[in-house]
Amino acid sequence: MKLKILMDNHTEIDVYYLGEPAVSYWLETEGKCFLFDAGYSDAFLKNAKDMGIDVTKAEAILLSHSHNDHTGGLKPLLAVDFPKKPKLIAHPNALLPHAWNGMDIGSPVSERELAEKFALHLTKEPVWLTEKLVWLGEIPRTLEFEPAYAIGTVEKCGKTEADYIVDDTALAYVGERGLSIITGCSHAGICNIIAYAKKLTGVKRVQSVLGGFHLFDVDKRAKETIAFLKEENIPELYPCHCTSFAVRAALHAVSPVKEVAVGAELEWR
Repeated sequence: MKLKILMDNHTEIDVYYLGEPAVSYWLETEGKCFLFDAGYSDAFLKNAKDMGIDVTKAEAILLSHSHNDHTGGLKPLLAVDFPKKPKLIAHPNALLPHAWNGMDIGSPVSERELAEKFALHLTKEPVWLTEKLVWLGEIPRTLEFEPAYAIGTVEKCGKTEADYIVDDTALAYVGERGLSIITGCSHAGICNIIAYAKKLTGVKRVQSVLGGFHLFDVDKRAKETIAFLKEENIPELYPCHCTSFAVRAALHAVSPVKEVAVGAELEWR
């Protein structure tokens, strides 16, 4: 599988792509292409064009969760002329209204608008995209040190309730050397995600992890996460997006991390 980072918080020196605090990945595997998350604006589309990537070849648009640093680019994506109607795969909660401190932080495009452009597949269950690549669906929060936490509110069935971001999910690729896991923000907990991906696929070896870990302080949760990752002995760790420098530095001290930025290309077999 080949993966290209269309959007992340970081860009590289002398590589002139746009960056923003957001995520978008382009994946190519087994003759199929997928767009995972759509950043915050149209910047990921501009980067894709500059990288020579034709997003109209996407078999499906995959969402990691609802927040607008992952769904904001859906609005400009509506203007893209796809030759055929691609799927859009997301958790049922992902397209509901989400708010934080009075601000709308969910998708700027409604489910109704998206259904006109894409073939919506809203599900909590895993979706196997190819023989090797799976969208994990709703992640069980099983580890004691990674309990669910709320960020703002979600409107559901006419009621406003605390948003525990149950729509948060990730991808897992079954390669020759083990699992490669790709996350958006890991609100479900990066270790919960790893544990579930291993259980779902039956693969015990994790070769690589890429994405946001949603850890900002080296607190108890972060320390236990770092201990878990050290025990997993993962050769290729690419924490980015919502992973602070302090956490990456603490992780690097025990399980060396690799640098990653907009324009980086990774290849997993």
